[in-house]
Amino acid sequence: MLAVTGYNSAIMRALASITPDTMVRVHYNNYREHINADRFVFCAGILNANPGVMQNEREIVESIRVNFIETAAMCDVILAQNSSARICIIGSESGLVGSYDDIYAMAKAALHAYVERKKLLSTEQQLVAIAPSIIEDAGMTLRRKDRDNLIRRRQEHPKRRFIKAIEVARLIQFLLYVDEGYISGVIIRMNGGAHTC
Repeated sequence: MLAVTGYNSAIMRALASITPDTMVRVHYNNYREHINADRFVFCAGILNANPGVMQNEREIVESIRVNFIETAAMCDVILAQNSSARICIIGSESGLVGSYDDIYAMAKAALHAYVERKKLLSTEQQLVAIAPSIIEDAGMTLRRKDRDNLIRRRQEHPKRRFIKAIEVARLIQFLLYVDEGYISGVIIRMNGGAHTC
């Protein structure tokens, strides 16, 4: 069984088309019901339209809660109680290079630090994160109002395109089903070379 957050996201829809397992939807209020699932994918995120200085307290708290706290809290409990848990977290390139929504970027940076520093209790456990850049067919991208900025960034990108959700899903599938769990405690960047020197 594969337990996922962000069940209706473009990445999770793509993953559903290639995974051999049944996917079950989990969230902060029911994840304990699925604590013994074989594999977990955390794909929750909120990106606000404004920088942090223009966000109200509710928006800031919700962003930190969804983008970091809930995922880290669920992982802590799962890793403490499931000695064979294999977990893939969807982070963001913004957590490494920043974003116009600096609250989102800081929360994703905290999530990445969590993955890199979390001590696993069993050799069978795996904790890894993927940090994609702009995902062409993701809701966060499709809902953006700054279309001119997206067109400019796409044209300036070394690949002349953004990543697709299916590409992220294929990496998740590899990490959780093909790799034997040795890839762990790392952030895998998927940016198409956009931030190379």
